[in-house]
Amino acid sequence: MTDQFKARVVRGVGWSAVRTWSTRLVTFVVFPILARILGPEAYGLVALAGVFLTVLDIFSDVSFGAAIEQRQDLEPEHLDAVFWAFAALGVFMTGTSIAAAPLVAKFFDEPDLVPVIRWLSFAFLLQMVSGVQTSLLRRDLRMGVLAATALAANVIGAAVGITMALTGRGVWSIVAQRLVLQFLTVALVWWQSHWRPRWRFSLTHLRDVSRFGLSVMGNRVLNYLNKQFDQLLIGRVLGKVDLGYYYTATRLYTLLNNLLIGAISQVAMPAMARLQGDPERFRRSYVKACRYLCLVSLPIFVGLSIVSQDFILVLTGPEWLPSAPALQLLALVGVVHVIQYVNGAAIMALGRADLRLLTQAVHSVVNVIGFLMVVRHGFVAVAAAYTIRAWLLLPLDLAVSRWLGAVSVRALAAAIWPQLIATAAMAGGLLVLRSQVLDTTGVMVRLLATAGAGAVIYGGVISALDRHIWAEMKDLAQAARLGQTAPVEDQS
Repeated sequence: MTDQFKARVVRGVGWSAVRTWSTRLVTFVVFPILARILGPEAYGLVALAGVFLTVLDIFSDVSFGAAIEQRQDLEPEHLDAVFWAFAALGVFMTGTSIAAAPLVAKFFDEPDLVPVIRWLSFAFLLQMVSGVQTSLLRRDLRMGVLAATALAANVIGAAVGITMALTGRGVWSIVAQRLVLQFLTVALVWWQSHWRPRWRFSLTHLRDVSRFGLSVMGNRVLNYLNKQFDQLLIGRVLGKVDLGYYYTATRLYTLLNNLLIGAISQVAMPAMARLQGDPERFRRSYVKACRYLCLVSLPIFVGLSIVSQDFILVLTGPEWLPSAPALQLLALVGVVHVIQYVNGAAIMALGRADLRLLTQAVHSVVNVIGFLMVVRHGFVAVAAAYTIRAWLLLPLDLAVSRWLGAVSVRALAAAIWPQLIATAAMAGGLLVLRSQVLDTTGVMVRLLATAGAGAVIYGGVISALDRHIWAEMKDLAQAARLGQTAPVEDQS
């Protein structure tokens, strides 16, 4: 990896981090405010709508756009073909969603779902007409543009949502927030992108990217089963109130997961794709990405599992306490997802979306079986099934990458063992501290004391076990400064 390309990747990760952290922090602030104002029923209703809309949303994400990011020999005809295919799909999905709304409402026995689904349906068309521009910005690692766009859209959407909630608009405050956010995102991405579609369509070029794109789409179908089938079952079997509690737990976990992992995951695939021809550098990039992600993510996820009840109390109030056990379990999934995110990006970067599809199929089948077995025992049991599946199938994911030559499991273990030991030491210390010293203190004091003690324990142990980690962080900072001052040549 040349110094300039390294700088480009580091800058991309940095801007992706700014985008992810700033937008998720906005959501992290807005979500508890709206939750306190609206309550479990409103969020349960939106979650029910989301169960259906996410089925169609499988096709609205840039599936062919992923092929644009991964492909090295990209022609203008590819872009035009993908754009018009997306536009046609956007119109079709919006119309289908509007027409199907009464059937979905009848399935869940919730008449109020009809207008909610119909208004949210317009987000499909908005998403689809900006897919190519977004993929081109990612391909060029122009994460700063995407960061500014996402932050502006999220802040304005949040302001609209909170204003409507305070004036008694109920669930419509969430609907308006999402539509405003999507509209502004499209407008700003078009403004920042230099590419414009032309009035031509090449079926040959669409077919050229379809093999990779359709495999990505297949992955999204299976990802739906992994992340939405549980909500469908809970909404159908247990009702919208339990779904509201479960949705809150999954939402908080997802927000934190995106804060910690999303920045690198958005850059990892296009960056790794540039290293396809250099297996050794590819493997080193894989291991380093896991190493740096584990350094930050492991202690936070484990810490969240320990303080889940206090976290819910402080953030959303006692009304949402039933969500705490589910959040405690889901936080433990984050420990596994740190590696799975990089692993998935590596497989896709090598152009093997078919193998990624296969592993996702295994995950989805196990998830569905587990959900069906336990859903009548409550939403906490569903969270437990999801967590157990993630841990059991991690060896399968690593085996696939090892077979592709993307990773040396021995090198990966050598890179992250200090983080694992430091996290375990932190967890043990915090459990003793909370049970012996902090058990009678107030919630806020206990939460802050736990966070401070965890940082001290983890920081001390990791510094003792991995003396080179801070020097590596310094090198990354220097690479970022190089990227700010030196022109970057296109390495594609």
